[in-house]
Amino acid sequence: MKYKDLIQFEPIESVVQLRDADEATLARQLVSTYVISAEMAERLTEIVIPNLQFERPADNKGLLVVGNYGTGKSHLMSVISSIAEHADLLSALGNAQVAQAAEQIAGKFKVVRTEIGATTMSLRDILVGELEEHLAAMGVTYTFPDTNQVPNNKRAFEEMMAAFHQEYPDHGLLLVVDELLDYLRSRKDQELILDLNFLREVGEVCKDLRFRFMAGVQEAIFDSPRFAFVADSIRRVKDRFEQLLIARSDVKFVVAERLLRKTGEQQVRIRQYLTPFAKFYGHMNERMDEFVRLFPVHPDYIDTFERVTAVEKREILKTLSFAMKKLLAQEVPKDQPGLLSYDSYWETLRGNPAFRTIPQVKEVIGCSQVLESRIQQAFTRPAYRPMALRIIHGLSVHRLTTGDIYAPLGPTAAELRDSLCLYQPGIEELGGEPAEDLLTLVETVLREIQKTVSGQFISHNPDNGQWHLDLKKTEDYDALIERRAESLDAVQLDRYYYEALKRVMECTDQTYVTGYKIWQHELEWRERRAARQGYLFFGAPNERSTAVPPRDFYIYFIQPFEEPYYKDEKKADEVFFRLHKADDDFRNTLKFYAAALDLASTSSGHAKTTYESKANGFLRDLVGWLQEHMTDAFQVTYQGRTRSLVEWAKGHSIRDLSGLASYERVNFRDLVNTIAGIVLSTHFQDQAPEYPYFSVLITGQNREQAAQDALRAIAGQRRTKQVTAVLDALELLDGERLDPYRS
Repeated sequence: MKYKDLIQFEPIESVVQLRDADEATLARQLVSTYVISAEMAERLTEIVIPNLQFERPADNKGLLVVGNYGTGKSHLMSVISSIAEHADLLSALGNAQVAQAAEQIAGKFKVVRTEIGATTMSLRDILVGELEEHLAAMGVTYTFPDTNQVPNNKRAFEEMMAAFHQEYPDHGLLLVVDELLDYLRSRKDQELILDLNFLREVGEVCKDLRFRFMAGVQEAIFDSPRFAFVADSIRRVKDRFEQLLIARSDVKFVVAERLLRKTGEQQVRIRQYLTPFAKFYGHMNERMDEFVRLFPVHPDYIDTFERVTAVEKREILKTLSFAMKKLLAQEVPKDQPGLLSYDSYWETLRGNPAFRTIPQVKEVIGCSQVLESRIQQAFTRPAYRPMALRIIHGLSVHRLTTGDIYAPLGPTAAELRDSLCLYQPGIEELGGEPAEDLLTLVETVLREIQKTVSGQFISHNPDNGQWHLDLKKTEDYDALIERRAESLDAVQLDRYYYEALKRVMECTDQTYVTGYKIWQHELEWRERRAARQGYLFFGAPNERSTAVPPRDFYIYFIQPFEEPYYKDEKKADEVFFRLHKADDDFRNTLKFYAAALDLASTSSGHAKTTYESKANGFLRDLVGWLQEHMTDAFQVTYQGRTRSLVEWAKGHSIRDLSGLASYERVNFRDLVNTIAGIVLSTHFQDQAPEYPYFSVLITGQNREQAAQDALRAIAGQRRTKQVTAVLDALELLDGERLDPYRS
C-alpha cells in the first residue's frame, strides 16, 4: 500500500500573487480552489462582509488579513476582492453559507489591487499613486493634492469618491494591499508615525464613504512588540480596523480538504492502519479523527511549524506539498506509524541557503550538525540510532520556536514521543503498558545521546523534564581530542600503549623499581607444575634497570611505534613480544586515548572529568582490540627466532594449558603466560634439571604453605592432597609410607 493510495493529492506549489485576481479566468480559479473551514466561514460572514457592504448603515472599518507566509493570505484576499468585483463568481465559491452572505457585496465594487515592494516612498504616496493610476484606467480623473497642501487626507478621499461616483454611481471602491507589514518594518521612526497616521485616516474614511480598504500582514501588528515604540499611533489605528486571523485550524482545514483530501473509503483504511499504534501514544486515540483527516501529516507538525518565529518565509502549504510529492510513491511502513512529523522540516531548514544566513538558524544548524555527527559516528546503542537522529532533528526545529534560542525550554520525553510519533519495532513485545514502554525507551535514547556527547550540546531540566539543544554547551571535546591526537609523536603513543598493556596484563600501579615499567612476574613450568619467578618489562633490555636481582626469565614488550636500538643477545632467559599488526582502528583509538589523557592532565572541573571519561572509553576499546587480536597481532622472538603466537603454540592446546573450561575465554595475560611458558620450558629444564615433578600446581603464593604442611606431615600430622603431592614429588613416599631414604 502506497501513500498515493490513501489520499487525493492536489499539490500547492505556486505562491498566489494578489494581482493574479485582476484576470477574470484566474480569479474564478482562485475562488473555486479556496476551501473554507467552519471557523473561517464565521469570520467572513461576521467580520469581513459586514465591514465591506455599504447598503445598510454601519460602523465600517478597514480590514487587516493576518497570516504567516504561505498560509493562504493572498489567496483569501484574492477571493474576497474577486467576489466583490464579479457577482458571477459567487457560484464558484465552495461554501454555501459564505456565498449567501456575500450577495451583499458581490459585484458591487471596483477593485484596485497592489503589492508593496522595496521602496522608500511614504505609504500615502504609494497608495494615492496606485489609486490615481487605476482610477484613470477606469475613466475617472482625480489627482490627490500634495501632502504639504492639506491638513488631513479625509477631504481628498471625499473628493476622489465624488469623482468616482460620477462614473460609477452604484459601486464602491475597494483598495487591496499585500505585503504591508514588510513595508512598515522598513520605515524609520518618524516615517512610520506618519504612515500609521495615514493608515488611521484610511480606516476612518471607510465609515462615511463607499471606499473600503483591505491589507495583508504577516502578524497582528497591533500586538507586535516590534512596534511598541509607536504604541500610541498603533492604538489609534487599531480603533479603525478589524483583523481577520488565519488560524492554525484554517491551515489544517486547507491541508485536509485540498492538499490531502480523502474519500470515505480511504479514511477507513487510514483509521485501520493507525489504530494498532494508538495505544503507544498519549492522545492519538482521542485525536484519531484529526490524525485521519491530516494523514500522513502529524497534526502537531503544523502547530510547531507556525511557531518557528526565527524563519519568516516558511510557507507551510508549499512545504507540505513538496514533502508529500516525495512520499506519494513510497510504501506506507507496516512496522511503525508512517507519519510526517515536524522533525522532517529540519531537512528543509538546513538545506535552504537563505535560511542559513539568519544568525539564529545558522547557530542552531551548527550545533545540530556536530551533535548529529557524533551520533552517526559513536552512538552507544546503534539499534536506536534512527530514533536518536529524529530526536535531534525535532529538538533542532523546536529550538527555533522559543523566540530566544538560548532559553532553557523544550519538549519533554513524552511530548517528543507523541509529537514525533517515535517508534521502535519490537517495542510491542515488552509486555508492559505500551505507552510507558515506549516512553522509557525514548528516555533511554535521550540519555544515550547525552552520554555520547558527554553532556555537550543537549541539556535536560530535571525539574520539568524538558530537553533542549543547549547552544551555550558547545565545547566539542571530541573535536579537541582529534586535534590533539594529530600532534602526538611516537614516543607518546608508545607510553599510552603501555597503559593499555598494563590493563590486559593485569599489572599493578606499583612497579618493582621506581621509574621503570618492570614488575615481578610468575610463569608456570608446566612440565613440572611449578612456578618460576622472573620479570615483566615494558621496553628493551638496555632500558631495564640493573638494580634488580637476577631471576629465572625476562619478558619484554617492545615499543611498537618507535622501537629503540638494542642488541638481541639471544639469551635463553629472554622472550620478546612485539605488536606486529596494528590496524587503523587500533592506531586511531590509541591516539584518541593518549590525547584525552593528555588534555585531562591540563584541564579541571567538568572538562577534566569529561576527558577522563572519554579516555576510559577509548581504553576499553583498546583492551577489547588487544583481547580480540592477541593471536594474530603479536610476534614472539626467542633466541633470534620470530614466530606468531599461534606458531609457537603449535602442537599444544592453549585452552588445556591455561586450565580453562570449554565455555571460558582465554584472556590476554593467560595467553602471554602460556606462550612464554612454552617458549621457556627448555630453558627451565636446563636451569633446573633435577627439579621435582609435582602433581598439583605449586606457585609462589602456596609454596611456603605447602612446605610447612609437608613438614607437619613428616612430624605425623594429617596429610592433605597437596601435602601428598609434595611428598611424592620429593620422593619421600613409598606407597602410603613415609620413606626418606629414596629421596
